[in-house]
Order: sequence, then C-alpha cells, then structure tokens
Amino acid sequence: MVNARGFLATVGAASKLVQALPADDSFTTTPPSSLSPAAEQIAHDGSLFPGETLQLTPGLLNSIASELHEQLDDHHDALASLFSFVDASSEMKRSDSNCRAYIDNEIWPNGLVWSIFKRLLGKSLLDVAPIASPCYSNWDNYDEDYCSYLASNFTNSHLHMDHPTSVMSPFYQGATCMPIDGEPANCTLGGFPYYVVNATSVAHIQLAINFARTFNMRLVIKNTGHDFAGKSAGAGALSIWTHYLKGISYLSNYNSSTYTGKAFKIGSGVQSYEIYAAADEHDVTVIGGEGETVGFAGGYIAGGGHSPLGSIYGLAADQVLAMEVVTADGKFLSTSEEKNSDLFWALRGGGGSTFGVVTSVTVKAWPKIGATVSSFTFTTSDTGTSEVFWQAMYYFWTHFTTFADAGAYAYFRAYAIGEDEYYFGMTPFFAPNMSKDEHDSLLEPWLLELADLGIELDINATYYDNYYDAWQPSFPLETVGLDAGRIASRLFPRNRWENETLMNETFVVIKNTTENGFYFTGFNMKAELHPDNTENSANPAWRETVLHAITAVAWADGTSTDDIKTLSDSMTYGCMGQWRAVSPGAGSYLGEADSSEPDWQQSFWGTNYDKLLSIKQKYDPYNVFYALHTVGSEGWEVETETGLPTQNGPLCRV
Repeated sequence: MVNARGFLATVGAASKLVQALPADDSFTTTPPSSLSPAAEQIAHDGSLFPGETLQLTPGLLNSIASELHEQLDDHHDALASLFSFVDASSEMKRSDSNCRAYIDNEIWPNGLVWSIFKRLLGKSLLDVAPIASPCYSNWDNYDEDYCSYLASNFTNSHLHMDHPTSVMSPFYQGATCMPIDGEPANCTLGGFPYYVVNATSVAHIQLAINFARTFNMRLVIKNTGHDFAGKSAGAGALSIWTHYLKGISYLSNYNSSTYTGKAFKIGSGVQSYEIYAAADEHDVTVIGGEGETVGFAGGYIAGGGHSPLGSIYGLAADQVLAMEVVTADGKFLSTSEEKNSDLFWALRGGGGSTFGVVTSVTVKAWPKIGATVSSFTFTTSDTGTSEVFWQAMYYFWTHFTTFADAGAYAYFRAYAIGEDEYYFGMTPFFAPNMSKDEHDSLLEPWLLELADLGIELDINATYYDNYYDAWQPSFPLETVGLDAGRIASRLFPRNRWENETLMNETFVVIKNTTENGFYFTGFNMKAELHPDNTENSANPAWRETVLHAITAVAWADGTSTDDIKTLSDSMTYGCMGQWRAVSPGAGSYLGEADSSEPDWQQSFWGTNYDKLLSIKQKYDPYNVFYALHTVGSEGWEVETETGLPTQNGPLCRV
C-alpha cells in the first residue's frame, strides 16, 4: 500500500499541506492537464460488475504522484497521499478538532485540492443545488415554470429518489429550501451535502472515502434517500451517491457452502420495482420491500428489511448470500459466510452508513409464488358508534397470530377523522401462497364477528399467479416530501397475544394512541428466520414480532420550533412511552424509527449491539462513517441552531 511520507489522515497534516501549497491563483485551481480519471481495471473471476472492476490501486496512486511532480514539486507526494489507502503501517491520530471539517474553515480543502479530486473522478463530482432552488431568485437556476412543476409533484417519490441530494423527509434536512409560491426570502443548502460523488465504479467510492478520511470531512451515503430520518443528509458533507450502480445479473446455478440454487447479483442502486421485474422475467421470486422506490440493496437490506413475503421467508437481510463493499480504509472486499464473515454478518441488518459502502449484493431467488390480495375499509359511519368500531378492531386484533402464521401480511391504518369518529383501512391484506378460497377461509372468522356487530364488508379479493403482478397494484407509490411530521415504531412480540390480559393491555394502548390524535399504521406479520437461511445481525426482536406498528405526529406550516419540540416529545415520550411499557425488552425497526428513540442501541439491535460495535471498531476505527443512530455513533452529534433532530449543522464530538 502507498504510504507517501507517512499517512496524512490527521486534520493537522492535511491543513498544513493545504496551507503549504503555492498560492498563485492560476496554480491553486488548475490541476496538471495530463491528469486523467483514476481507475484501473483489475483482473477478476467474472463475478464482479463492470464498475466493480474499476478500482484505485497502489500502482495507480504512484502514477498520479509522478504526474503531479512536475508542477507541484516538493508537495506532489503529500498531495497524492490525500487519496491513498490507509494500512497497518500508517499512524492514525485523532484530530485536534472536535468537529468534522466544515465549509471554509482552516482544514476545508482549497481550490487546487478540489480541482485535482474532480479530475481524478472524471465527471463524477457534482456541485448540486437544492432540488427546490428553481423556486428561489437567489439561485442562478431560478425558473418559475419549473417551480410550479416541483410544487405539483413534490410528493412523488421518483422526483426525490432520482435527485443527487434530495431526501424523502425534508424535515431532517432542515426544510431550508421547499417549493413555495410567491417571491421567496431565501433558499440555503441547509443539511444538504456540499459535493456529491456520482459513483459508478469502485474507484469513485475509494477516492471519496480516502479523501473524506484524510480531511476529516463528514461523509454521507445516498442510494435513493428513501429514509424516514434523513440519514443521507448532512450539512457540509461529501456524499457518495450509489443510485446508478444498477447492475442485475441472474445466476441460474449459484453455489456456495450454504446454498445451491437460483440467485441474483444486484447493484446497490437497484430499486424494488427493478429487481421485481427482473425476477418476474425469470419466473422466480425475490424478497423485497413493499415500496417501489426503495433502494433494495442499500439501507433496506442493511436495516433488515421487512417484506410482504416476510411471514413466509423472513427478512430481506436473511436472503443475502454475498456482498461487495468498500470499507473505511478504502479497500474493496468481498464478504460471505466464507470471506470476511464477521463483516458479512454485520452488513446484513447492522445498519447502513456504518461499516462501508456496499456496491452489490447476491440474494436468493425463490420459486414463483402466487398471492391473493384484498382491500377494504370501515368507519364509524359503518359501525354506528365508536364503541362498535373499537370492538371490530379488537376482534381483528385477536387474529394476529393466526394471520401471521398462515403467511399473511396485513397492512392497515387507523386514525381519527372527527370528534369520536374513526377510520380503518386494510391496504392490503396480502396473502401469498394462498388461493382465493384459502384467503376467504382465513378471514372468515373475523368477518363473522363483524357481521354479528352489524358490519358487512365488501371485500373484493383477487388472485394472481405470481408475486410481481400481485405486488404492483397493491402498494401504490409512497407519498414523500412532507416537512411537517415525524414517525416512530415498535415491534410488538408474539407473547403479548399468548396471554389475554397482556393482549388486552396492548390493545388499549394502541386504542389510546388513535383516540389521542396520533396516526397508526400496522403491519400484522412475522419475520422468523427461515430454516434455510443463516443468522445475521438484524434486530432479534423481529424474530418474535407479530405486529410492526408505526405512529406519527404532524404539525401545521408555520408551527414554532418550541411547539414542534412539544409535539415531538408527546410522541417520543408520551405515546411511545406507553408502547414501550407494554412491550418490555422488544425493539423498533431501524428503517422506520423515531429519530429521538431512547436507548436506541437496545431498540434497534438488542443483544446484537455489542458484537456490532466491536466489528465497527475493527473495520472503521477512524469513524469515517456516521449517520444518526448507527452503530458507534454515540460519540457524535449534529449541532443545530434550533435544537431539532435535523442534519442541518456541523457534526461534532459529544
């Protein structure tokens, strides 16, 4: 490995280098004209995607140093080392700074350094304006017509997933640049990253990681930004955007020590709708999420990943056979049960933006499976009184273990629609591997109970002979881009239904949630480890769950910061405090969690946390990777002016 004049990863060394470079304007912004994009095609066994074969190598770094020599003279070795790997002989020192490098401070890279970085990346370094900047006259791309388009489509998932920096939950970015009508006062970057590396090769990722590590910069990773806590946002950060790592390869006869059969190798930028279509083309089934824009191989698998097929096959993380990843030292590693098995265990459920940047995953492909799907609703207008409404809900509640054990995935909502008036919607009742008759028989006991209450539901069930056709109409495009709300979740264990007293206590708490004005979304399902799958680091609470429950709090535009804090606390400590009290020792789903979750280490990983922390310290002793509530993030916090849990501020040590 290259160790030019000792490793310059400390902030002090990087700062001294930048200050020592010649200050002539023409020199500080113009890299040598001969400098070309840094990527070398490596020899491989055919198992890698084309972008994975383009890597940064020690020999290539030596060549870069030679090219810089003529113009930079005494500084060429040091400058080249800014992009070097770290190895065992490199002395890694703690920075004297308590915070990550921030825009225009003394350790922020100067013009020449950014120019060389840009040249080495080819055309992949993006200086990105906020997605809604066309609505603001203080930005050069001001465009009234496009602003109108943005305002009309801002809740569309694809708009945000396809943008280099936008996230689905603007609140966590700071909501500093929302589409508005009329002449605006200002639009700022807020919690958006400062620069973005549009990664289409391993070399791009290696350069970005090495650069961020050297300059003590905040590094964030965005796949789609389909995240409820803004983990791919970060003020002043360098972002790695993996959205265009889109490879999909069908493996008809994959063979390893733990599995022989059909599989897919999938680039980390592939989304649910893309891999589902590919699986359908080959008459097989892949276990993925219900949302079509979810980045399948990104934070979804890293967080465990629940699925409409979860009651039969378990979590998405359970299906993974191998993963490729670039770690904090800049190295490209293959992981599986046979290679780097500790890291492989951690990557499957241990959280995204923690152990490295995943470039691809290989997952099992299960046989083609059919499903019967139905949707139905009722309100207090149908039940006559709220008492009857809640009795109908209670009857549904008592069937949770039966439905989950049959393989169903019941996705439902309940909320107040007026004074003592309520809505229930099943959207949908998804019954994989069931005929229409089997679906009807499963629901019949509950429907008879509803009939005794005078509630006659119009259930239109449809059978599909494959998962893809069943999934497409059942889960509409998710609404995103709203900046006035937060969510929280809880995984309620089976033992709450094995004792009538405990079951009733839990139901009363959920009923109180809705009566107190909170939204309620439930997934009646289970996610046990399938006997053909191997152990991983996903939250152990999933293995006991029969209800993944989500609540949310919302506020009106213009609500003061103090009132937002009050509302947020009422959810975190009021509503969720009750949920935690009736599910002691359970947990929460990392991918749909409260950004202020107390005791988050236990909630998200339970007994797996200590092992995950030791693996984090092994593979990222430099704390290159950070996101809110990730393994090892206890020592860091984002300092915001408002005190709200956003990413709009410098990242500093606690």
